[in-house]
Amino acid sequence: MSGPLKIVLIDDDQGVLRALGLVLQTLGHQTALFTSGSEALSYLTHNPTVDIVVSDLRMPIMDGAEVLRQIRHRHHTIPVVIMSGHATPNDRATLIALGARGVLSKPFSPQELLTLADNEKRNGEARGKVA
Repeated sequence: MSGPLKIVLIDDDQGVLRALGLVLQTLGHQTALFTSGSEALSYLTHNPTVDIVVSDLRMPIMDGAEVLRQIRHRHHTIPVVIMSGHATPNDRATLIALGARGVLSKPFSPQELLTLADNEKRNGEARGKVA
């Protein structure tokens, strides 16, 4: 790993959100936890130098696909990974076409997420786009 990561987590299930956040924090990473896409987008407006955003797909009001669209529109270079226990092959194809850097099937190991995030951070640094 290239060092601690700044990770934004979005999931309407507070139990999943807290558990994943706790694991990532225990491993030395900085996390910002949000139960809605709109809260996370507001945070990103003031804190655009995160390494990766990880969002649940199925959420009320603003789903993960819309979070992804908004981040692509406002913060072009922030990598976004979508997590879901219910993504269909069509959902996956749509999310990748929208710019998702990955789609993780729940349940997944924190190591799967960290490997994706670390690769994105290193790729961004190589392109000169990630702080």
